[in-house]
Amino acid sequence: MKKLLAIGLALAISGCGGGYDSLPPQVSDGNGGTIGAGGTIGSGGSKDDGNWKYGSVSNAEGVFSLTARIDATNTYTVPRFPNLNQRSWIELEKRKMAVGTTSKRFTIFAPEEVKCTPGCQIKIKFNGGISSYNFLQRVDGVLTPANDQISAELFDKTTRSNNATIYLPIVGLSDEVESEFNLRGYDQDKMKFTGE
Repeated sequence: MKKLLAIGLALAISGCGGGYDSLPPQVSDGNGGTIGAGGTIGSGGSKDDGNWKYGSVSNAEGVFSLTARIDATNTYTVPRFPNLNQRSWIELEKRKMAVGTTSKRFTIFAPEEVKCTPGCQIKIKFNGGISSYNFLQRVDGVLTPANDQISAELFDKTTRSNNATIYLPIVGLSDEVESEFNLRGYDQDKMKFTGE
């Protein structure tokens, strides 16, 4: 009789699930994340942050390249195709060099050819302060700083600023295109090598 009572009690308890037959729905947590099934609590982001994308490349010795990409928040009309809008982007790269050293690279990608053959001055405004930098266009629309020192300087300014505007002299347009970037939310931890 005791065994039958124990089995009956176990069945009764297992049937008391609180009346929940499904997971709670996702709702906003007010900070850009969600609460509920598959939510993003603790994502660390803010709704005011830029849309940074991170990547890495590794080989047998481990990770040797870390990248962070941020797209412009605005688009521009392509001169040859008036119905097509393009968006430029910035890519930052940290690369392991000799033991204990890293290089910092800064690249602008303009999906159209820029009036920069092979070199030109590109104006960039970080947090309101504007300066001109020497760039080279080795491939149509891909702009790299003229030397490693400028590249490292622009890498650091990008990671320490809230916003930037890059003035691009696109071929076929009389005015420079002002590509605007929301740089908030850069995650320096995702751009650190092990032991750094």
